[in-house]
Amino acid sequence: MSLTFWPVGGLGEFGANCLVLDVPSGLRVVLDTGVALGTLEEYGVSYEVPDFAALAGQNPALALLTHAHDDHLKGLPFFAGVFPETPLAASPGTWPWIRRLLEEPREGLKLGGAPLHLDGLRVDALPVSHSIPGSVLLRLQTAWGTVMVATDFRLAPSALGETTDREVLARWGKEGVDVLFLDATNALVAEPPPSEEVVAATLAALVAEAPGAVVAVSFASHAGRFFQLVQAAKAAGKVVIPLGRGIEEMLSVQLGQGTFALPPGVVRSPRELARLPREKLVLVVTGSQGEPTSVFPRLAMDELPVFKLAPGDVVIHAARVIPGNEKRLDHIFDHCVRRGARVVTAHEAPTHASGHAPAPELATVLELLRPRWVVPIHGRLRQLSELQRLARAHGARSLVVENGRVFRYGAGVLEETGELRPVGRLLVDADQETLDSAVVWERRAAAKGGVVVAVAAIPSDPKVPLPNPHIECFGLRLPGINRAHLAAELGGFLRQESSPLAKDPENVRAKMQAWLRSELRKRLGKKPRVVALTVEI
Repeated sequence: MSLTFWPVGGLGEFGANCLVLDVPSGLRVVLDTGVALGTLEEYGVSYEVPDFAALAGQNPALALLTHAHDDHLKGLPFFAGVFPETPLAASPGTWPWIRRLLEEPREGLKLGGAPLHLDGLRVDALPVSHSIPGSVLLRLQTAWGTVMVATDFRLAPSALGETTDREVLARWGKEGVDVLFLDATNALVAEPPPSEEVVAATLAALVAEAPGAVVAVSFASHAGRFFQLVQAAKAAGKVVIPLGRGIEEMLSVQLGQGTFALPPGVVRSPRELARLPREKLVLVVTGSQGEPTSVFPRLAMDELPVFKLAPGDVVIHAARVIPGNEKRLDHIFDHCVRRGARVVTAHEAPTHASGHAPAPELATVLELLRPRWVVPIHGRLRQLSELQRLARAHGARSLVVENGRVFRYGAGVLEETGELRPVGRLLVDADQETLDSAVVWERRAAAKGGVVVAVAAIPSDPKVPLPNPHIECFGLRLPGINRAHLAAELGGFLRQESSPLAKDPENVRAKMQAWLRSELRKRLGKKPRVVALTVEI
C-alpha cells in the first residue's frame, strides 16, 4: 500500500502549483489550485490554469490551500466549478481571498490552531514568514507515511514581522518526515537576500531623497512592502497614492483583517493626484512583472491620464523579477528613463527581499526536518536539480519529477510509477473568460503570416457576371504583386465556372479562399491567414 502523488502543475515551471495526493484508504486530497502567467499575452491570454476536469475520475475529499498568491490560488473558481462539493481548507488570512474569487459564498475549514482530521488523515498547519499574510506550511500524517509541503516561506522575518517557528520544525523532524515537498525557487541563490529592515531603510532613503514624484512598483499582494512605503512616505512628509485594482483589493482585505493600521492622512485617493504637489507624491502601482494591462507599463508609456513621468522622478522596482520577464521589464524601464526618470531596481539597491528561502535557509530546514525523501517543487528543472543536490548533501534521498509523472511512496521508497497523466491548460483572457485554443491558434497564425481579406460582391441578377473581388492585406506585404492584378486574376478564376453553383455564396467563398492560399504560397512562399467574404448586391 502506497501514497500516490500526481503533480498537476508547478514542477518544471513557475506557476500553476497543484498536487494531488491519493491515500490507500481511497481519500484524495488536492494541494493548491494555482495559475501560470501566460506566455501568449500578445494573443490575448492573461494566464493559464490546469484543466481540473482531468481529475474528475475521483472527486477530491479535500482541497488544501497554502496561501493567496495567484500561482497557488487563482485557479480555484475553475476547480470549484468542476468539484463544487469539495470542502476547502485555508488559513484565516487566506479565506477573504477565497471569498473574492468564488461567486457563491462558501464556508470551509480553517488551517492553523487545532489539526484537521479526515478519514485517517491528520493535517497540521504552521504559519510562516512570506510576502503575503496567512501563508502556511503543511504536515499530512497518514498510516502510510508523513508528508510535508513547504512551499513559499522564509525563515527570516517578513516585512510585517511574521516568523517561521523553527522549534516546531525541529519537533516535526524528530517525529519523522517521510516525504518533504520543498520550495526550490531560490535554490540557486547562495547568499541570503537583504533583511526586511535593510529594505525598509533603503526605501525610506530613496523616498526622502527623490526631488520629484516617486513611483514604487511592487507585487500587488505584498502588504508588507506597501506598509514599508507608507512608513517611508510618512517619515519624509509625503503621501501615498495606490494605483491598480490589485493593490486596492489587497488594502480592502488586509485592513479588513486588521493586518496593519495606516497612519491618518498618509494614504490618499487617486482623485487627489491633480491637486497634490508633485514632490510630495509616492505612487504605489501594480505591474511588477510588466503585465500589459497593469498600471506600470501604461504609466511608463504616458498612457495614464492622471499622471505622467517627468525629469526628477524616481521609479523604484521593489519586487523580484520572475524568470522570463526580464526583457519585457527592461523595455519598460527604458521608457521611464526616456521621460527623465531615474530607475532603481534590486540590482542597484536592496529594494526587495524575496519571500522564498535561499539555499542557506533551505539547508537549515533540511537539518531541522531530516526528511527521508525530498521532492523539489516550485521551479524549473535547473532549480529542482540544484535543490536535489542540496538535499542529498544533507543526507536525504531526492526525486526530481515533472508535471504529470505519477510517483508513490511505500515501504520507505519513493519512485515513479511510469504512468504519465498530462493535464491540459485552459487559456484565460483579461475578462476571466476561457479562450478556445482554436481562437488562440488563429491569432498566432495571423500574427505570424498576416491576414488577407477578400470580399466578393455577388449580383442578384444571374445574368450579371461576377465583378473582381476586393482584396486587403494586414500584417503582410506583397512585394512584386499588384493587388489590383491579383484581384483581377481571382475574378477571372471565379468567372470560369458556368454551373448553377457559380454564384452560390458558399461556393464563391470556398473557391476564393483556396485560390488565394495556393497562389500566395507559390508566389511568396508564405501561408497567411485568408478570410473570404461575400455580399449580395
